[in-house]
Amino acid sequence: MKKLIVAAVMCLGTAAFAQDATGTPQNPSKEAPSARQIDGPSTGIEAQEVGPAIGDTAKKVVGKDTSKEAAGKTGVWTGKHAFDLEGTVKAKEGDDITLARKDTLPEVKLDVRDQTKVTLDGKAVKASELPEGATVRAKFQLEGDDPIALELKATSPKAKK
Repeated sequence: MKKLIVAAVMCLGTAAFAQDATGTPQNPSKEAPSARQIDGPSTGIEAQEVGPAIGDTAKKVVGKDTSKEAAGKTGVWTGKHAFDLEGTVKAKEGDDITLARKDTLPEVKLDVRDQTKVTLDGKAVKASELPEGATVRAKFQLEGDDPIALELKATSPKAKK
């Protein structure tokens, strides 16, 4: 008799859980959580909207223009908070230069501007004159999401024997 009661309770319990408000994947009920809710809580703001919103808010709060044009006239070129990196020239596209880095570090694409100081073996050159494979020590600063090259010191690639 005990076995019969346990079996009945198990069947009824399973049936009760089967009546959950989630429905089926093909036919979800209105009360079912969405995929967004299942994946985690949401603030209602997409990540790619945050950067521009911060820039706009900074402009309102500080009262200064934070655009790319204004950055050329302000502290970006002071180099006060510049970052350093080393790599080899992999590609050049318009105003951009791509540096390959050692080991498993990702490539870096730097925006080269008219104000960028570029040297090759100690001589001033244009960024377009840097040969592929040249070793570069770069100083850059972030302008929003864009890394802006302040200084590129390159040495010619060694000739293969």
